[in-house]
Amino acid sequence: MKKKSIGFYFAAITCVLALVTLVLLLVYGSKGGQVQPLVYAALAVAIVCEGLSLLGEKPWTDFTSIIGAVALAYVCMTVFSDGIWNIAEAMNGIKMVGLPELAGMNYTLAGVNVVAIITAILASFTKKSKA
Repeated sequence: MKKKSIGFYFAAITCVLALVTLVLLLVYGSKGGQVQPLVYAALAVAIVCEGLSLLGEKPWTDFTSIIGAVALAYVCMTVFSDGIWNIAEAMNGIKMVGLPELAGMNYTLAGVNVVAIITAILASFTKKSKA
């Protein structure tokens, strides 16, 4: 562990946050929230890419972190845009097409996912092991 640098820990945190996002998405979907199948695929890509970047300084690990960050950004954008009716109806106090009781889950998903995107970006531009 002495040879690990800050980038390694950012990648590890991103992996954990992506797994938390996966669990939150499964709960959100089970409560009636709209989750597209491509979101699960993008989240799996993000988890695999960040896991690969934990292997150390390789020529391709910077690219896997960037791909992971892009996949996480897609997940965040898609889940947030699909749940916008939940948030709008919760803010306005009306019930039309969304599920306002899931607005809190939308906020939580967005928050965890944005932190995961930030740590993935930081992992992309930092070394994974000390020289």
